[in-house]
Amino acid sequence: MNKQTKEKMNSIRHVLTFREFTLSLIKDLTLNGRYGTAHAYSCAMNRLLGFASDSNFRFESFTPEFLKHYEQYLLSEGRKRNTVSLYMRMLRTICNQAVRLRIATLPAGLFDDVFTGTDTSEKRAVAPSCISQLREVDLSRHPHLELARDIFLLSFYLRGIPFVDLVRLRRTDVNNGVLRYRRSKTGRLLTVKIEPCAGVILKKYTSRLSGSLYLFPVITDSGFSGYRQYQTALRRYNAHLGELSQLLRLKVKLTSYVARHSWATAAYHQGIPVSIISESLGHASEKITYTYLASFDNRTLSKANRKVIGLVTRPGYMQRKIPFPEKAF
Repeated sequence: MNKQTKEKMNSIRHVLTFREFTLSLIKDLTLNGRYGTAHAYSCAMNRLLGFASDSNFRFESFTPEFLKHYEQYLLSEGRKRNTVSLYMRMLRTICNQAVRLRIATLPAGLFDDVFTGTDTSEKRAVAPSCISQLREVDLSRHPHLELARDIFLLSFYLRGIPFVDLVRLRRTDVNNGVLRYRRSKTGRLLTVKIEPCAGVILKKYTSRLSGSLYLFPVITDSGFSGYRQYQTALRRYNAHLGELSQLLRLKVKLTSYVARHSWATAAYHQGIPVSIISESLGHASEKITYTYLASFDNRTLSKANRKVIGLVTRPGYMQRKIPFPEKAF
């Protein structure tokens, strides 16, 4: 145990309540720029304290029976199972840290009887025909939906890049027709060849933002202010995708997740190995799969991406050559 960890432990040993300990974690996460995790902890804490009606709720009050009752309460409120699972996972992480730092002593298997997985019953992918429909839709009467449509298509074209990573892309991330970026969730460095259809969208916006460091007009600040901008932009993006879903009369509602899931599903249906799909998406939890990925180079991933994009573009479109500058856009 290093000196910094010992000092941190000594500084929070006096913390006895669940709220005080969680606030100390949130402060630490915020100082380290992990605003998303800090926000998730805050939501989980506030929701639990609201249910318990006790701001001095203590760790010894956690029991399997209490958590099961809390889970049933959240479901009775109409919360989706995945939302409930997120709350439970955040609580489990907080409790594990309290145990590790000897702030609390909790029974083994405390969360065994509550749902902490991912419910995949909700369809999150659309067919390539829907992507094509989105490409061709006339938005002249709905200009406010243009950016959302373009970001959704670009997310699909760039191997399912998540919204959080896409809106944070900088001009320097693009060179010689290749995008290199790190997943905000895992820190993995990904390299994506920019196909012509993606290049058209990128040039469309970079030409409008000559003085900006970013590729899209979404985030302008860094730090916590930038995170707040991202949260606002995400809500607006999903709202506009909802409007597009109604406009196109889609059976599956478009959300920020759908482009990523649609790319993966289309790739799988094209016979692309799951190992390549996993690498393309930058998953960090596919440990067994990653043992087979050492020999895959970016050329293999680029061929997989072209195969998927070819499903939604016109015949011969992928053979077009759009020149890229030697430096960033």
